[in-house]
Amino acid sequence: MIYAAPSVTSAKPSDNIVRIQLTEPQMRFCNSTKLYRALFGGRGAGKTFVGAYDMLKRAEPGGLYGVYAPTFRMLQDATMRTFMDMALDFRFVKRLYKADKRVLLKNGAEILFRSLEIPEHARGPNLDGAWIDEASLVKRECFEIIIAALRNGGKMGWLSATFTPKGRKHWTYEVFVLDKFGVAEGIRAPTTSNIFLAPEFVEIVRSHYTSSMAAQELDGQFIDLDGTIARREWFEIVPFRPSEVRRRARCWDLSASSRSSSDGGSDWSVGTLLSIDKQGYIYVEDVVRGHWGPGTLEEIIRQTAERDGSDVIIGIEQEPGSSGKLFVGSIVRALPSYRVQPVPTWTGDKITRGMPFLAKAEHGFVRLVQGHWNEEWLDEICSIPLAEHDDQFDSVVGAFWIVSTMLERRLYTW
Repeated sequence: MIYAAPSVTSAKPSDNIVRIQLTEPQMRFCNSTKLYRALFGGRGAGKTFVGAYDMLKRAEPGGLYGVYAPTFRMLQDATMRTFMDMALDFRFVKRLYKADKRVLLKNGAEILFRSLEIPEHARGPNLDGAWIDEASLVKRECFEIIIAALRNGGKMGWLSATFTPKGRKHWTYEVFVLDKFGVAEGIRAPTTSNIFLAPEFVEIVRSHYTSSMAAQELDGQFIDLDGTIARREWFEIVPFRPSEVRRRARCWDLSASSRSSSDGGSDWSVGTLLSIDKQGYIYVEDVVRGHWGPGTLEEIIRQTAERDGSDVIIGIEQEPGSSGKLFVGSIVRALPSYRVQPVPTWTGDKITRGMPFLAKAEHGFVRLVQGHWNEEWLDEICSIPLAEHDDQFDSVVGAFWIVSTMLERRLYTW
């Protein structure tokens, strides 16, 4: 159901009264009378949108307010962009100070836009109110510094927060859900509450998430994801793969020592062979794993490529910088008759990178071809992110990335 939002009016009587439509959770958030209030929910639930609207509605003449985001990039690309688009559409902006990242509204209210990459930078002038966008991505210290600034004119100021939940151990759960002091309110907005999204949006995104990730990212629930993610029963072991598959790839995740010295070290170099059939089933066919020095490693890759056949794409993890390109280039020169695909090194958390593969597994679309490597592979995959080693996980996720994204894309050429 869509609700008509409370009117937002400017200081000029001649200006039009603006009304927008809100979902039920958004309406409850805007009508909350608590000192600290939050709208937490799924991706695409309209959290930043209603946070901007709420700030405009509550900004009183002559007041000073702060709008915060975890990083400058998020502030610029999402939080401030959303606010300014709305404020300009409503014709409420009197002056924009781009260099200072602040806005003066026609009613005399002033709004500061700041990032929270350095918590101490949140210290500053006394405020009448504040809004923290993507609050679950900032430290509790930021929240504590900001609420101590809500004292302009001797009055207690308010704070609103919008975010996707990050588990019951996060400070946002304690503040807005447990609310030990009776001054806060948390309102959940699942992605499905936003009827303005494309009808297929939730279904498509959910298909790429595990059930626990979907509960957090789409249903807006506080889910603790710090335990293991995958389960052994997700992976069926079969005697062989189908004779016809759409794409095959072996991705190599290389230990740092394998590229620089003969000392194998604790990390492994792993090559995972993976294929996908016409029905979308994934087959993990083979895993090669060992401690090898640079010269031996290149020979292992060459021998494995010859055994796999020329139809198999060879994925090589490519570290950033010139050294990574040189190493991949040496593999390309050693294998002139094979297709080599550099795989970029992932800089984010492993759960996010591996989520599409893990989602396929939970939905019953990943099968293991029977082999001596099965048990060690399952031990590691089903221990992520707590596993001592993650080389096999990185390797299979890289192979999945190749077969799933290269089906409709042109392969990398040297």
